[in-house]
Parts: sequence; structure tokens; C-alpha cells
Amino acid sequence: MPRSRGPIHAKLKLEQTHVQFRDGSKAPATREGNNAAWHCQCEQAPLLTGRCYYQFGDTCYTECPSCKKRFIVNGDEKKRATYVEEEP
Repeated sequence: MPRSRGPIHAKLKLEQTHVQFRDGSKAPATREGNNAAWHCQCEQAPLLTGRCYYQFGDTCYTECPSCKKRFIVNGDEKKRATYVEEEP
């Protein structure tokens, strides 16, 4: 008979990265797995979140609800978030 176990509460390994804005400036961002979180340059929106991989290989973007800037989370070959970039 297979053994069952309860849920595991694992601590996320949060790492620092950056968001690259179109004007060339950078700001801090946090990443974990294929996800990232950052603040928009307009400073009017809450914390923005995004991911570098969407199911079936599709891409996705995050739009700031205040200023409408769009961001993509760039990933590595293992689909882990590396940094965030404002779309041109």
C-alpha cells in the first residue's frame, strides 16, 4: 500500500535581480522559480508580478494598471526567471 504524507511547507528561495526600464535605468526586483516581483517606475501601482513561462510555451506580460507600461520576465534555458524588462 502506498504511503501518503501531509503537505510540506517549503521555504521559497527568493533571490534579488533587477527590472530594466526603457530609459536605461534599473530598479530592484525579486525572483523565485519562474516568477518575479517588482515596482513600476511610476510608483503609483501596487507590487507587480509576472512569470517567464506560461503553459504550452506561450509568453505572457504584466501591465502596470496605473501607467499601462508592459513588462516581460526573461528566463533561462530551465525557464527560471532571470530579470524583468519593460517592453519597447
